[in-house]
Amino acid sequence: MYRLLLLAFIFACCKQPKNDHNHSLENVDSLITVLKKRVNPYFHNREPEKAGVVLDSLRGTVEEIDDYRLTGAWLRCKTVEKTMSKSFDSATYYGKKALKLALEKDTSNREIIAAQIQFADVLKEQNFNDSALKYARKAYYMAKKVDTLGLPLICLRLYEIYSRIGDLSMQRFYLFEGLKYSKQPTHKTVFANNISRYYTETGQNDSAILFFKAMENDTSFSSPYFDAVKFENLGILLTNKKKYKEGLYYQLKAFAINKEIGEMDALSYFNLAATYQHLQGYDKAIYYLDTALKLAIPVRDWQLIKRIWHAKALNLKLQSKKDDAYTSLDSAYTYYGIEVDSSILLRERELEKQYKVKAKDEEIKSLAFANKVSNRINRQQRIIIFALITSGLLAGIIAYLMWRRRKLQMQVREIELRQQLLRTRMEPHFLFNLLSVLQGFIRDRLYEKSSQYLIQFSQLLRLSLENAGYNYASLKDEVSALDSFLRLQEMNLENFEYRIEVLGELVDYDISIPPMLIQPFVENAILHGFPSGYKGYISVRIICETKALRVTIDDNGVGLKDITTNKAKRSMATIITQERLNILGKRFHRPAKLRIIDKKTEKLGQGLTVELIIPFEKKRKNKVQTQTAA
Repeated sequence: MYRLLLLAFIFACCKQPKNDHNHSLENVDSLITVLKKRVNPYFHNREPEKAGVVLDSLRGTVEEIDDYRLTGAWLRCKTVEKTMSKSFDSATYYGKKALKLALEKDTSNREIIAAQIQFADVLKEQNFNDSALKYARKAYYMAKKVDTLGLPLICLRLYEIYSRIGDLSMQRFYLFEGLKYSKQPTHKTVFANNISRYYTETGQNDSAILFFKAMENDTSFSSPYFDAVKFENLGILLTNKKKYKEGLYYQLKAFAINKEIGEMDALSYFNLAATYQHLQGYDKAIYYLDTALKLAIPVRDWQLIKRIWHAKALNLKLQSKKDDAYTSLDSAYTYYGIEVDSSILLRERELEKQYKVKAKDEEIKSLAFANKVSNRINRQQRIIIFALITSGLLAGIIAYLMWRRRKLQMQVREIELRQQLLRTRMEPHFLFNLLSVLQGFIRDRLYEKSSQYLIQFSQLLRLSLENAGYNYASLKDEVSALDSFLRLQEMNLENFEYRIEVLGELVDYDISIPPMLIQPFVENAILHGFPSGYKGYISVRIICETKALRVTIDDNGVGLKDITTNKAKRSMATIITQERLNILGKRFHRPAKLRIIDKKTEKLGQGLTVELIIPFEKKRKNKVQTQTAA
């Protein structure tokens, strides 16, 4: 009776609460109900093979509908089927799959709770009690927040796990916790029976009696079935305490209810007969024993049949009917043999069944292992192919980068050679002009002036020769050379003034630029912008911007429109300088610009303004002093 109650309780708890959100959810709920109605009777009768046939026939429908709640219910039923069949590998597979699906899809946590407690049951049946306890406790704490209707089943699972562990205090806690949250009489009945068993097994019969008497006064719920179980348990507990008359009272109350609801069984008749026998009601005891015998024979309960015959033998012996007593005792021994043979046969069949299940599991394991090995080999092959392709691509990229680097090196070298070539075209013209002026001084016998001019010229020539072997010269040297050149021009011209300014952060850095980049524009301004007797003025301003120099050369000469001579030379100097700036921009990957402004055209006054944007890289060094002259 206890097993039937337990199974009924488990399947009742497994039902999901109906969700009325929309029509599709109601349809899924209906399908889940149909699914459970079809398989629960087989689980109740412990026929997992038949339940498995039904579940397998519904697999296609479940996959077609593809609703996670229906799929989860089907997976949990498969877990129950495999657990009852002792096919624990398959049960673990379906249990894990149900739990994974619930964790991925469920937002209400109810599916997660159901999957966790089902998986805990699988682990419990394999005696993995610690792991089972972990999942059951997770389900318990989650259910206390979202689903107290499912708590009774969870408490029952926790009670069973702690029973295996042997923790009596936790057994008692979860029994009473489950009883507290039970709302259905069936649930309360199961917990009441287990509490009675707990008290009996721990030798607390008085506590068990007090508990059932308290249940007798509990008017919060009542059902004929629960009342029958409650009274019968209380009666048996009292008879165990040798309170036969009080025990008989409760047994008869249970007997009347069972008779009314049609739930009479052989064990109830046997217990009632035993009590009458203790009270020396031998005739009634014989009557109830005979009735119990009639009910036990069809169901082949050999152990109970043996006990009934043994009780009859004792009854007849107490009535001094020795011959009849011996006959009954012989029958008891006969059924004892049948019981032993039946037990052996049952055990043999169970072992045979377990062997078949084990063989099937081993076959499944073998196929799964072969499939796993095959998948691993395929995966390794894919990894090797991918590694080879990746290595080829990397080799190609490295080869391309090396080719690109060589090409860039060649381009840089080409740029440097072009810089040198352009500079060689500028320097002879510059030196020729200076020597022409010196020649004029000597021809006019201006020896003192020639000497001073030669000193400045030698200083300028020294700086030019020092930088001859380099593509770049320091800004400090370039400013010094420019200052020497302008001093020479100042000695040559009567009315001429100049000013050089180096501003901003430039005084804190060592900056390198191509040599002879600024000087040609200063030379052109002097040669072509200042006619004879003209009072000329040139201002050179160098300012640091973001990784570039802004050089402004400003004069008060005649401007572009009034220049009629040496136009070809002026254009050649501009073209060469522009080409050098373009090369410089490519090297530094930043724009290098040249801009010439006729101030008269722009209504800014008299003369020209030349703006140069020169890219550079800088590093801290000594300060460059501002140089001026007038």
